[in-house]
Amino acid sequence: MFTIPLEPAAQPSAPADARLTAEDEAALTALFADWDKLAAQKDIVPPMSPLTSQLLSLDLNDPQATLVLTKIIETDPALTARILGLANSAALARAGKPVCEVLAAVMRLGADPTFEVVFTQLAALWLRDASQLPDQAQLHELWLEYLISAFCARELAAAVDDAEIKPSVAYAAGLLHDVGTLALCFAEPRPMSRFLGSAYGIGTPLYDRFVDAHTNLGAALLQRWRTPEQLVAVASRHHAGFAPEESALTGIVFLADHLHQKILDHECGRFQRAVTTPPGCFGGATHETTAALLGLGLTDRLDEIVARVASESQRIDALAAAVPG
Repeated sequence: MFTIPLEPAAQPSAPADARLTAEDEAALTALFADWDKLAAQKDIVPPMSPLTSQLLSLDLNDPQATLVLTKIIETDPALTARILGLANSAALARAGKPVCEVLAAVMRLGADPTFEVVFTQLAALWLRDASQLPDQAQLHELWLEYLISAFCARELAAAVDDAEIKPSVAYAAGLLHDVGTLALCFAEPRPMSRFLGSAYGIGTPLYDRFVDAHTNLGAALLQRWRTPEQLVAVASRHHAGFAPEESALTGIVFLADHLHQKILDHECGRFQRAVTTPPGCFGGATHETTAALLGLGLTDRLDEIVARVASESQRIDALAAAVPG
């Protein structure tokens, strides 16, 4: 049976040329301390498309979901082109004559896959504008990490016995939980780029300040954008583990964030990675991950979930390539 160790794993180490300078540490310390001032600035980061809120309010089990989803897509030329292209792709669509209408494309692909693609495209466009990272390889790695989180969160949500947790919302939560990190990158791209390359300074006081800053800043931004409270809570508490009195969604994304390396290891390098620094801003598995597994009733399902997400490496890679340059 797949297990997560009770004791913390070895801390990831940064390459020798990626260590932070004293100047970097001073700049980042000041940045993290001022997260509340950043949150008050309306131009701290470009807002996400209002279409994301429309998508999140959509019930994919509703008989009218296909029609509503079609209307959302048709309001944006880029989304229309993307969905029509996928529907006519030999890799993603079954054999048949070409489709030229969005409704036919959505029906061919299915509501759930269409939601995934549309939401991912919107998030990718936002990521391009919001991060300002100077290293495109690093941006790709972050995006791949968020996609793996989203796929893991969706599978974990589907396995949890909780009718209140929708897999589509879990997918969105996994994709957006780190908006605070991206906002910090927007504010100070070069020091943050070096901070990410240093493996987030895990094990140092700077890392603790970063956790406090990016979780609070992310929650404040999502709240400003009128994102559902479930996603705001995930951004705020995705480092806090599982709490029975809170929504299971927070615990699901917490677990999803700890599965990055397991997914990458399972696929033995099949993912197209731009850099090889350790993924994620977690220092390894702890007793909290085991408690989350037990609390969510997923201890015996994790092998299956990891294998299922890892088997979609080609699909994840295709979505990772969707970040426009």
